[in-house]
Amino acid sequence: MRLVYYGTPALAVPPLARLVSDGRPPLLVVTRADRPRGRGMKTGKSAVRDAAESLGLPVATPPRAGAPEELDRIRALSPDLLIVTAYGQLLPPALLEIPRQGALNVHFSLLPRHRGASPVQAALLAGDRETGVTTMWMTEGLDEGPIFLSRSTPIHADEDAGALGSRLSLLGAECLAESLARVEGGDTVRREQDASAATYAPKLAGDAGRLTLDRPADEFARRVRAFTPDPGAYLALGAERLSVLAAEADGDAGAPAGDVVALDRERGIRVALERGSVWLRRVRPSGRRAMSGSEYANGARLKPGARLPLSPEPA
Repeated sequence: MRLVYYGTPALAVPPLARLVSDGRPPLLVVTRADRPRGRGMKTGKSAVRDAAESLGLPVATPPRAGAPEELDRIRALSPDLLIVTAYGQLLPPALLEIPRQGALNVHFSLLPRHRGASPVQAALLAGDRETGVTTMWMTEGLDEGPIFLSRSTPIHADEDAGALGSRLSLLGAECLAESLARVEGGDTVRREQDASAATYAPKLAGDAGRLTLDRPADEFARRVRAFTPDPGAYLALGAERLSVLAAEADGDAGAPAGDVVALDRERGIRVALERGSVWLRRVRPSGRRAMSGSEYANGARLKPGARLPLSPEPA
């Protein structure tokens, strides 16, 4: 089967590696162009480009996948199928029409729930008890195409988006392998999605992870899980950004929001919210290493009854 693979982040690496290990190496791997990353904003390759080059696969990094010269490049390959995993761009109809059998998308949710760019984070934000992977026949609409195959998995209580995404990427590799085996066997089932059950997971803004104390404790804790490691959950404390890496919801503290209610070597710093309280179990101050909440409290000389120096929210 003649395949072209589209993908960009680390989530898309295991499905690509599975193609190669199963003897289905793509003719070409298409990934987003190199862009500035990290604290130094140095230009870096995507995770998929790194993986593809290490596997000896040809790579293209077009600014636009639907540019005329890119359409010509794909036509010249005469692919049977396009495989798309978290590529980061919508593929135009002119591109989707090229492969003989269509385009198959590996999406990290149980469609039609959480269509869009951030399905892993959306599942955690919503408090879903399970999620999964869907292979879907691509159409012009955003994640609206017919479903081919889906596989579910429970969401673990302490799982953040990094850990859940890693599990889903492996499940996605399994789901893709099974899907391609079925396609090769002549099975191209297309089960239409129930549009009335659709929810959407938009691309996350850079400041999406800013934490505020006006949310219920369980929602605060879900936001920490959803935004760890990217874009990062944090409290704005004066000029400092305190990244919150793990948090645990607790009950009403009987204190004003922002007050330090208690300290505990294992659980960290208990902070009062407007509705309930949370334990800040693991944090990372700006420019420093990750540490337990109790370590941070010791360094910052926090005591019960102290008040966190929260910055005002932008208007």
